[in-house]
Amino acid sequence: MGRVAWLSSDRVLQGDVLKEHSPVAGNGGIELTDIEARIQQIAQVLAQLDDSQVPRNIRASAKESVDQWLLNKDKDMDVRLGMTASKLDEIFNDTNLPIHYGPLCLQIQTALETLMSEVKRS
Repeated sequence: MGRVAWLSSDRVLQGDVLKEHSPVAGNGGIELTDIEARIQQIAQVLAQLDDSQVPRNIRASAKESVDQWLLNKDKDMDVRLGMTASKLDEIFNDTNLPIHYGPLCLQIQTALETLMSEVKRS
Protein backbone atom coordinates (compact mmCIF):
# COMPACT_ATOMS: atom_id res chain seq x y z
CA MET A 1 0.00 0.00 0.00
CA GLY A 2 1.36 3.44 -0.95
CA ARG A 3 1.30 6.64 1.03
CA VAL A 4 -2.11 8.15 1.57
CA ALA A 5 -2.62 11.90 1.81
CA TRP A 6 -5.08 13.12 4.41
CA LEU A 7 -7.04 16.32 4.00
CA SER A 8 -8.48 18.74 6.49
CA SER A 9 -10.40 21.92 5.82
CA ASP A 10 -7.25 24.06 5.86
CA ARG A 11 -4.30 21.77 5.13
CA VAL A 12 -3.16 18.73 3.22
CA LEU A 13 -0.72 16.16 4.53
CA GLN A 14 1.19 14.48 1.72
CA GLY A 15 3.88 12.10 2.87
CA ASP A 16 5.86 14.08 5.41
CA VAL A 17 4.98 17.55 4.08
CA LEU A 18 2.19 19.62 5.59
CA LYS A 19 0.94 22.41 3.35
CA GLU A 20 -0.98 25.24 5.02
CA HIS A 21 -3.58 27.44 3.35
CA SER A 22 -4.91 30.85 4.24
CA PRO A 23 -8.61 30.15 4.73
CA VAL A 24 -9.99 33.65 4.26
CA ALA A 25 -9.07 36.74 2.30
CA GLY A 26 -9.11 40.16 3.94
CA ASN A 27 -12.64 41.09 2.81
CA GLY A 28 -14.33 38.07 4.38
CA GLY A 29 -14.32 35.99 1.19
CA ILE A 30 -11.77 33.49 -0.01
CA GLU A 31 -9.35 34.25 -2.79
CA LEU A 32 -9.78 32.43 -6.08
CA THR A 33 -6.12 31.46 -6.11
CA ASP A 34 -6.57 29.80 -2.71
CA ILE A 35 -9.59 27.88 -3.99
CA GLU A 36 -7.75 26.76 -7.12
CA ALA A 37 -4.72 25.71 -5.05
CA ARG A 38 -6.94 23.62 -2.79
CA ILE A 39 -8.70 22.13 -5.83
CA GLN A 40 -5.31 21.17 -7.28
CA GLN A 41 -4.38 19.44 -4.03
CA ILE A 42 -7.71 17.58 -3.94
CA ALA A 43 -7.05 16.46 -7.52
CA GLN A 44 -3.60 15.20 -6.51
CA VAL A 45 -5.06 13.22 -3.64
CA LEU A 46 -7.81 11.82 -5.90
CA ALA A 47 -5.04 10.66 -8.25
CA GLN A 48 -4.06 8.16 -5.56
CA LEU A 49 -6.99 6.06 -6.77
CA ASP A 50 -4.96 5.45 -9.94
CA ASP A 51 -3.48 2.35 -8.36
CA SER A 52 -3.35 -1.21 -9.68
CA GLN A 53 -5.18 -2.35 -6.51
CA VAL A 54 -8.19 -0.26 -7.55
CA PRO A 55 -10.54 -1.71 -10.19
CA ARG A 56 -10.35 -0.13 -13.62
CA ASN A 57 -13.90 1.25 -13.54
CA ILE A 58 -13.19 3.09 -10.28
CA ARG A 59 -9.90 4.48 -11.60
CA ALA A 60 -11.70 5.68 -14.73
CA SER A 61 -14.48 7.29 -12.69
CA ALA A 62 -11.97 9.08 -10.44
CA LYS A 63 -10.02 10.34 -13.46
CA GLU A 64 -13.24 11.48 -15.13
CA SER A 65 -14.37 13.35 -12.02
CA VAL A 66 -11.06 15.22 -11.91
CA ASP A 67 -10.71 15.92 -15.64
CA GLN A 68 -14.31 16.63 -16.60
CA TRP A 69 -15.48 18.32 -13.42
CA LEU A 70 -12.99 19.31 -10.73
CA LEU A 71 -10.35 20.88 -13.00
CA ASN A 72 -12.75 22.08 -15.72
CA LYS A 73 -12.58 25.87 -15.49
CA ASP A 74 -15.33 26.21 -18.13
CA LYS A 75 -17.88 25.16 -15.50
CA ASP A 76 -19.14 27.19 -12.55
CA MET A 77 -17.25 26.53 -9.31
CA ASP A 78 -20.27 25.13 -7.45
CA VAL A 79 -20.99 22.72 -10.34
CA ARG A 80 -17.34 21.61 -10.43
CA LEU A 81 -17.28 20.87 -6.71
CA GLY A 82 -20.78 19.38 -6.56
CA MET A 83 -20.33 17.00 -9.48
CA THR A 84 -16.94 15.87 -8.18
CA ALA A 85 -18.52 15.19 -4.78
CA SER A 86 -21.33 13.25 -6.47
CA LYS A 87 -18.89 11.13 -8.50
CA LEU A 88 -16.81 10.52 -5.37
CA ASP A 89 -19.93 9.35 -3.52
CA GLU A 90 -20.53 6.82 -6.31
CA ILE A 91 -16.93 5.63 -5.99
CA PHE A 92 -17.21 5.32 -2.20
CA ASN A 93 -20.39 3.26 -2.51
CA ASP A 94 -18.88 0.90 -5.09
CA THR A 95 -18.52 -2.50 -3.43
CA ASN A 96 -15.30 -3.13 -5.38
CA LEU A 97 -13.45 -0.19 -3.79
CA PRO A 98 -10.58 -1.61 -1.72
CA ILE A 99 -11.39 -1.03 1.93
CA HIS A 100 -8.24 0.97 2.68
CA TYR A 101 -9.35 3.62 0.13
CA GLY A 102 -12.66 4.25 1.91
CA PRO A 103 -11.22 6.69 4.48
CA LEU A 104 -9.41 8.54 1.69
CA CYS A 105 -12.69 9.02 -0.18
CA LEU A 106 -14.38 10.31 2.98
CA GLN A 107 -11.54 12.75 3.62
CA ILE A 108 -11.78 14.08 0.06
CA GLN A 109 -15.56 14.30 0.34
CA THR A 110 -15.25 16.34 3.54
CA ALA A 111 -12.70 18.68 1.92
CA LEU A 112 -15.00 19.17 -1.09
CA GLU A 113 -18.01 19.92 1.11
CA THR A 114 -16.01 22.39 3.18
CA LEU A 115 -14.79 24.12 0.05
CA MET A 116 -18.33 24.20 -1.37
CA SER A 117 -19.67 25.89 1.75
CA GLU A 118 -16.82 28.44 1.66
CA VAL A 119 -17.52 29.19 -2.01
CA LYS A 120 -21.23 29.68 -1.31
CA ARG A 121 -20.46 32.11 1.54
CA SER A 122 -18.11 34.25 -0.53
